[in-house]
This record gives sequence, structure tokens and C-alpha cells, in this order.
Amino acid sequence: MKKERSKLLLVMLLCITMIGTTLLSACSGEQDPEEPPAPPANSLTGETAEQGYDEAAADRRIAAFVVENAPDARPQWGMDDENYSPDIILQGEVEGGITRTLWFYADYEKLPEIIGPTRSARPPFILFSELFDGIFIHWGKSHSKGDYVGASTIFKRDNLDHLDQMTLDDKEGMYGRDTTRAVNVEHRGIIYGAKVPATIKNDGIRIKPKEYTQLCFNRVEEPASETAATQVGVKFSEKAFEDIYWTYNEEDGMYHTDHFQNDLKRENLLVLYDDTEYITKEGYQGPGSAGSVTYCDYKFSGGDGKLFSKGTVKDIKWQVVDGKLELIDPSTDAETAKTANDEAYAAALEAAKESEDGTWPVYNKYTIVTPQGEEEEQSEEDALANSYVLQNLNVGKTWIGWISNNNGGKVSSN
Repeated sequence: MKKERSKLLLVMLLCITMIGTTLLSACSGEQDPEEPPAPPANSLTGETAEQGYDEAAADRRIAAFVVENAPDARPQWGMDDENYSPDIILQGEVEGGITRTLWFYADYEKLPEIIGPTRSARPPFILFSELFDGIFIHWGKSHSKGDYVGASTIFKRDNLDHLDQMTLDDKEGMYGRDTTRAVNVEHRGIIYGAKVPATIKNDGIRIKPKEYTQLCFNRVEEPASETAATQVGVKFSEKAFEDIYWTYNEEDGMYHTDHFQNDLKRENLLVLYDDTEYITKEGYQGPGSAGSVTYCDYKFSGGDGKLFSKGTVKDIKWQVVDGKLELIDPSTDAETAKTANDEAYAAALEAAKESEDGTWPVYNKYTIVTPQGEEEEQSEEDALANSYVLQNLNVGKTWIGWISNNNGGKVSSN
């Protein structure tokens, strides 16, 4: 029987803050009528207006930019921008053992002056962007041939909104070439951030978001677990020619890396193991050519993952359900989560009654998802038995390492 997902009414919200100030509802769900209404929050970082999020962005789609990671492309323009570093950076293998990155912004009206070097689209990155209903922005794309299904086919098949320098009538001048670096031209393609909003509008792209992945966030910052992880190394696969290393800094509570030849810092590191397949495309340089290229294809099979935050690590699970990414907390069952939520909620209500200014204390809540059959009604007991708990992240920016489960991807930490 086909399965659908519905949120239990007993645990709709991720967390509660103060009456009259802000309440974050970073996970999708319904509001308890006794709780204050929740203002919009950044769906990628959990940040509220008090932390710099423009609530008007909640009515605009997420933007996803393809940015290359070949050594000659580093340091990337805009990656460590003081004000507008990407909300999420996804890094995964593309071909020839190199990795590429996809930058997600919840507000495409707040971008770095320059983003790049921007490069061509690959199917796995397009499909990952779809999980967030992202407007996909790139420079070129791979093409189908033989057993290889390229980005050109995915765009047509899924009827996706995207901006491609190779086909765009770029009236605004959003794309350009850098002239300051002595590297090949393919490493100098850039995007002018200020030109992005008008270009999206001029191209007639849908702006209003549809349903998409809603990540869950803690309101009270907390370690991922009690297992220390201050040094983290990530190997994408046996074919990838370089790994990435992160070091936790206790002073700012963030992980840092110089992999990109800058000081990139993130509150959360998220590693997703996925099944991969290598597909060789012959005649890469055109009809009759002898050149070939081997692409890395991700299967979106779900499975194991790791969350690093506050100098600690936790084993998690992940899956794609109804076109959305779910991060699962395997260490907490739904019944335990319900009990914890009920107790915390009761304590908060009591504290609110006794508080002189009527404010609510801040505390974290679990979000429980119940698989429910189309034609069957479940008792609360049965629903809890079949439910699972979504994993919270700490509020802030995240790096996602997409690594091979069956071709040698590994993570080390201490």
C-alpha cells in the first residue's frame, strides 16, 4: 500500500521561544492553538528575523548555484563572504575524481557581490536541488550519450526552472568572466549577485515556492552527542583525488577548513552516505573523438549519515520521501519523544503562568513523523509504534558531504 506522511498533532512544532518576541517553526507542521504564532524562519539555517533573516524571503524560492572545486578554481568567490556565505554548501563527486559544490541560498536577494567560478550542471546536483524546490543556476550542462543520462535530459524530463549562461538571453549581465586570475577560461566564469533577482524575474521563472524540504533546528544550542569529534576527515570515494578536513574551534563553536583556500566555517557538518555508480561516456569531445569521461552518479538511496556539531558527532539516518529530504534521529523512539515533549510543554506552560512578564522559556522539541496508509486509521498507540523522529540541527550554516557508500567513501573523527 502506498505510504503518505502526516505529522502527529501532538508534536507539531520544533521549538518554543518567547511570547511577544519570536517563535521558530523550522519543521513543517501545525501550530498548537495555545502557543504564540510562529514567524517565518530561514528554512536552511533556522535563523529568524532577530538573527538577520528577511521574512519576505519566505515567499521566494531557494536559489542553488553550481560552483566548481578544481584546484584552479580556488579560492571560490563568495564562499566565505562575511555577510552572505551560502546557507548550505553541498559537496559531491562529479567526474575524473574531482568534486563540485552546490550553494543554497534561502534569500537570493542577499548574495555576495561575485559567485563562482560557476560551472556546468550534473544530474545528481539537479535532483538534490529539486528536494528544496530550488531555482538551479549554472553555466553549461552535461549531455546524454550511450548509457549516460545527462543534465540536458533531466531538465527536459522534470520541466525544471533553471538559468544557464549558454542559453540565457542575459539582458541584466548576470554572467561574466573574471580577468584577475591567470588560469584557464573555464575557471573564470562568475555570477554577479546583484543581477540575480532581476534575471530570475525577466526569465519568467516561478518565484512562489511549492512544498520542499524543511530542516529541523534546535532553539537551544546543544552538542550532537557526548562523543567528541574535533578533527573530521571526509573521503568521498576511492576515486576522489582529495579528501576534506575540518577542525572544531571551541572559541566560535564552529568547524573550519582550508580545503577551499579560505577559512570556511560551518556550525553543522552533515555527511550522507549514498550508493554511487560510475558511468563512462565515450566520445566526450564530440562525434568520432577518442576522448571519454567517467561520471559519478548518486542513487538517492538513503541510509547512514553523520552529524557533527559543537565538537561532537552523532550517527543519523537519511531518506527521501515524497520528494523531500528527511534527516532521522535513530537514537530516539517516537514514544520517548512524545513523553519528553509533553513534559517540556507542561513545564513551559507552568513557567509562563508564573512568569512576571508572561514569557516562555526556550526549550527544544522533537518532531515526529507518522507513516499512514491511505485507507487506514491508526490509534495513537499504533501511530507512535510506526513513527520516527526527525533530527534537529543547531541554528546556523551547514556543509553537506555527499559520499559513496559502496565505492569507498569514509569518515574519520576524533
